[in-house]
Amino acid sequence: MNHRFLASVLALAALPAFAASQLSPAEPYEFDLVNVRMTVDSCAFAPETVSVTAAGGVFRLTHRLNQCLVAGEPRVVDIRLGSLAIGDWRVEIHADGDSAGPAAERIDFSVRGRPTIAIFPPPPRPLTDYSGHWYRPAESGWGLSFHQSPTGVVFAAWYVYDADGTPAWYVIQDGQWTSSTRWAGKVMRTAGPAYFPGPGFDAAAVTRSAVGEATFEFVQKPGEEGIATFGYTVNGQQGSKRISRLLF
Repeated sequence: MNHRFLASVLALAALPAFAASQLSPAEPYEFDLVNVRMTVDSCAFAPETVSVTAAGGVFRLTHRLNQCLVAGEPRVVDIRLGSLAIGDWRVEIHADGDSAGPAAERIDFSVRGRPTIAIFPPPPRPLTDYSGHWYRPAESGWGLSFHQSPTGVVFAAWYVYDADGTPAWYVIQDGQWTSSTRWAGKVMRTAGPAYFPGPGFDAAAVTRSAVGEATFEFVQKPGEEGIATFGYTVNGQQGSKRISRLLF
């Protein structure tokens, strides 16, 4: 028995009996963001040692355990596998840091197609995820936060400045995809009580009022990948901006 394996056995022996690892969501649909959810000992678990590799439909999740004389408090840790296509998959979890040895846990699962309503012709749906922060590089200082769920539902926040220079917040929601690359929704102006100096915040004092409509057009042309067109009508004012996804 080598020293590394012995250390892993001793560390595992010190751990309390935790629930087996599971998937989140438990029954994923296509392009859901899938995580392995583990209940770990906060002393023994070393996040910096976690590694995930994939080949032939099998994810190998490896990590090494710290040697702890006293067990730490339990923690729930999500480790991302990614957005997966329809098919059968497996996760093998190796707590000794060596993916070549036997797995401590194995999870077999399937990713299913998302149920749809039988409508002909079928309603438009996006073919990819456009989530992210979008802005106009030549006009840095305002921007849009665009969030798209796996089912295609969209919520966007638009942060700009009023004519007097004060910050203004709008949310864009209650919309639909009119093509695979175009989404249109309502623009709502929000206002509320000051957050600072706090500590209390009265959510009942927040107001929302409909002020217009907006569209996001994600058509891409050669040489203009990652660029979209944002169009809006707010309080009778119309405009259109070419925006780019903010890359980190």
